[in-house]
Amino acid sequence: MTQGVQFLAPEPIHLTDNESPAENSPQRSLHFKQITVGDCTIVNGQRSKFSVWQIQLVLSPRSNTGNSSPHIQLYKRYSDFVVFRESLLGSLPPDLRKSVPELPPRVSWYDSWRYQEANFNSSWLARRRAGLEFFLNQVLLNDKLLAKAGTCIRAFLEN
Repeated sequence: MTQGVQFLAPEPIHLTDNESPAENSPQRSLHFKQITVGDCTIVNGQRSKFSVWQIQLVLSPRSNTGNSSPHIQLYKRYSDFVVFRESLLGSLPPDLRKSVPELPPRVSWYDSWRYQEANFNSSWLARRRAGLEFFLNQVLLNDKLLAKAGTCIRAFLEN
């Protein structure tokens, strides 16, 4: 007994933007409430292992009526932070560049021969996590940096 499967086309999706144009404009600044760099995940790549850091961003509520704050969760490699910092410094005027902190150090040159072991040491990873969190908090909670480098910051968060 064979029965045919009837194909039903999906219903179209209708999206509605209920936000006012002022909230959606590129000039609207980002407002972060809390930035946390969480645990890292060790990924086995084709050539070597690397760590990916979980970043949790809590945004300030858009209106006073709601109690919940929007959350964004993303994952970045240390190399993403390096590229972001270089891009950030390039997009800022000289007087604001000193506001951008250094990133936690790379694996030291004398440990590079045993990179896999050094890069995944739990105490070293904990120091790196704290350094990345400090970096993001200093950048994303600084209104002057957000105003001058909003495009660069959005690119880091969206890619």
